[in-house]
Amino acid sequence: MRLWPRATRFIVTSLCVVLGVAANTHATDLNVSPFEFVTRGFIDDGVFQLETRGEIGIQLQSGFLTRSEVLLGVRSESFGKDPFDPATQVVPVIRRAAVTFEELFGTAFSFTYFLGESDRLASGLRFPEAFGTEPIATDFRGYLYFPDGPLYEGLFGVAGTGVRVSSGEQWRRTELSVYTYQDNRFDPGVFSNDIAVMFNLEGVQLEAFAGASYPLGAFGRYRGGLLANFSTPEGDALLAQIGVTGFEPGTGADFGLDDLFFLFEPRVNLGTVGLALTFFWHPGIYDQIENPERGTIDTNLNVRIGNPFEDGVSGGLESRVSIRPESADQFLVTTGPYLRLNSGTVSWDIRAVFRPVPFDLTELVEGYVGVRTRF
Repeated sequence: MRLWPRATRFIVTSLCVVLGVAANTHATDLNVSPFEFVTRGFIDDGVFQLETRGEIGIQLQSGFLTRSEVLLGVRSESFGKDPFDPATQVVPVIRRAAVTFEELFGTAFSFTYFLGESDRLASGLRFPEAFGTEPIATDFRGYLYFPDGPLYEGLFGVAGTGVRVSSGEQWRRTELSVYTYQDNRFDPGVFSNDIAVMFNLEGVQLEAFAGASYPLGAFGRYRGGLLANFSTPEGDALLAQIGVTGFEPGTGADFGLDDLFFLFEPRVNLGTVGLALTFFWHPGIYDQIENPERGTIDTNLNVRIGNPFEDGVSGGLESRVSIRPESADQFLVTTGPYLRLNSGTVSWDIRAVFRPVPFDLTELVEGYVGVRTRF
């Protein structure tokens, strides 16, 4: 009798234990978030392929003071094949595990012990969770837009083994967080510290951070940045993200544009029609790794009709022009329609992407289908 791979058995057993404990503990609430998969269809070397990425997050709330979380990530072209064939195994990766203790020592502070990925700094992703705001993060991020490179979710991602101390949502206006961790993107022995603060004001959201990693180079590696979102009651907004994602003094290299992350996005709401124009400069270092896309400039125009949250359905057309000085094909032009459906508990994102420049008939069209559920 063939058995499942060890990693798969571990994941399945862990999930069964979690669900069993949740079902038998009256004071424990179970939340599955996110539950999201994106499938990309493309041609590589003349062969049509489907590649899928997914995330499954499980959160346990025990009473009011303890919260546990596990985030699983999946990336594979092998879904639907024989799960017992070693050549086609789909092995989930535990991207994050964390335990949070609320109201530390009777204060509003919380303490989190985390393994793996933690918060994305200066991304705007945490504002809805922390303050109950509408989403403010740019849509121009993640696997749908950057399937072959960094996903560009904010200026920096905390990742490693460490702790986070947070002030909590003070007066629904501010939150201060401090991170200390061994950075898992380096060999053991390299540590990082980051401090981040968020402000939620009327019509304005601000998020700033600063951090350092050591021992690296002569004097360590430093980073910092700011996100600012300005919005009106009518739905117009202006989003800006700017910062230094990694600079090492003492190397003899001059500080320049390659050290910067810069994104500027005005959004205009005309009722049933919405426009978002995004300018994005790719940094030379991103998430502690030398970025092969350094110096790339993206200009993306998104014309949207309808509102997926209010109308349940929306669609539109996106067009993108990229200047890539480090690539053999220095100009990239893509365009294509998309459709978004929202039934309340399930959201769909369906899109086609056409690439007329550089022209290659075998790589002219790509397709994406994404689904996200809410429990």
